[in-house]
Amino acid sequence: MANTAAMPHSSRMPPPTTTTFPLSHLPNEIIHMVFVQLTYRYQQKDIAHLRLVCKRFADIGNFYLISEAHLFFKSSQFQQLRHISQHPTVSKTVKTLFYEADTLSHYGSMQEWKQNICVPGWFRDLAPGGLTFPSPTATEREKRAYKRDLDKMMHGPKLTHSNTLLRRAYDVYAGYLADQEVMRQQDYNLGILKDVMTKMPNLKTIEMSTECCLNNGRSTRMETAFKDGLSSPYGDRQGGEGCGVGQLRSILVAADAAGLKLETLSVGNVDWRFFTESSKQDIQVLRKMQRALRSIRTLKLYISTSSEYDDDAYFDDLSHVMVPECAQYLHENSHLKDFVTATPDLERLDFNFDCDDPYPPASMCDAVGAFKWHSLRVVAFAYIAADEDCLAHFFERHSSTLRKVRLESFLLTTGSWPSLLKSARKALKLEQASLSGKLSSADPLESYYFDLPAGLNGGRRAKIDVVVEKYLLKGGDGPLLDLNYLVDKHYRTYVDPDEEPWAYVDTESDEVRTFRPYSWSFGSQ
Repeated sequence: MANTAAMPHSSRMPPPTTTTFPLSHLPNEIIHMVFVQLTYRYQQKDIAHLRLVCKRFADIGNFYLISEAHLFFKSSQFQQLRHISQHPTVSKTVKTLFYEADTLSHYGSMQEWKQNICVPGWFRDLAPGGLTFPSPTATEREKRAYKRDLDKMMHGPKLTHSNTLLRRAYDVYAGYLADQEVMRQQDYNLGILKDVMTKMPNLKTIEMSTECCLNNGRSTRMETAFKDGLSSPYGDRQGGEGCGVGQLRSILVAADAAGLKLETLSVGNVDWRFFTESSKQDIQVLRKMQRALRSIRTLKLYISTSSEYDDDAYFDDLSHVMVPECAQYLHENSHLKDFVTATPDLERLDFNFDCDDPYPPASMCDAVGAFKWHSLRVVAFAYIAADEDCLAHFFERHSSTLRKVRLESFLLTTGSWPSLLKSARKALKLEQASLSGKLSSADPLESYYFDLPAGLNGGRRAKIDVVVEKYLLKGGDGPLLDLNYLVDKHYRTYVDPDEEPWAYVDTESDEVRTFRPYSWSFGSQ
């Protein structure tokens, strides 16, 4: 057995020691930097936990605890917002207000309410990205997942609630309805909002969403807030004023009263009647709403022309869509134009309607007129009409600043798209161009479809999209766009090799007919 020499005790390595640096010795600048990093990563819970270290950490953490306040249409949430505004430090750190303005639908009886029970989290269990028709190249696994989600959508959530629980939940739901009606009678809590915004001097951004329009859908916080009533707010089409009209009015009137210098306003979906005169919106109220926009740099409007929402009926029956009324009102009154052009420092304008049947609900001349924004860099129009001269002059007025353009489902009432895009190419120096939906003109043969859904083309963009957008950005020698060839090639490759690309069904005779547009070219740049 080998001998092992014992080392003298004095030559052994000392036991490891742990050196600690007291967090209380950190300078304030380092503590601020730590909180800033947590803010960038949206780790609000970690910020709250870090504040518990000591009073100094708590005081510094207050500056980063709440940068965005979240509000939805419930009295307790307005009171919570008021508590935030009363804090001497936190109230000054709020820069964004995200308002989910959806309301609960009113059902005539408990039986009808039972048929519309919402199970929190049920929709989130569907496949990521929502229910999308599988592409022709989808795997068997993707097809099975689609079928499973489709069955789930068709049959709805399984309910296992007892009658006692249902009765209790219905009483809670009825209480929420009564609470909402009280807030409506108080002009959508205008008084509370005025008091709150007066104490939030650094509020710069307001986002108001209904019908899951903004931020990719309904938040889990709102679902949780109403889950004990087994209902979830969606839209606001049962009120007399239209979806989101009262909520938007109260927010903007309060912002004007508080003298806020807002920089961003995003609203959708909001009923088109938000800019009309009514018993609650006289001309003075409209002027206050406009004044609230005087410092706005980003304005996003998603405007609805539907007076009600009834699931499948929304798509099958357009009798409730108020496109003619909206178009006539816009032509006879300048309220929407006054609202949009009350933003002299505007840098981005997203102007979107939701329907163009039987024709677009707004024209550019009625919506923006001949106004010129001196800093406009980004513009997007959807479901709007314009004559060629009006749109060309808009591009010319903003040629020195405009760099990004998106047009979706746009109608030219006079002129033609080849001529218009050629003049746009000459006037603008674009960094990004996007065309989508149906671009049509007064000529019934001039109708071009861009941006086919990714689920129908294997994730590939149609060649017509690529060629036209490339021309707008880089010009060229005048590409000849043979639509018959481009669309035929796209459909044969990505959609259905046996389907006639331009076929459609005549709804009166059920006869399949074929429509073929003519080719168009731009000429040299």
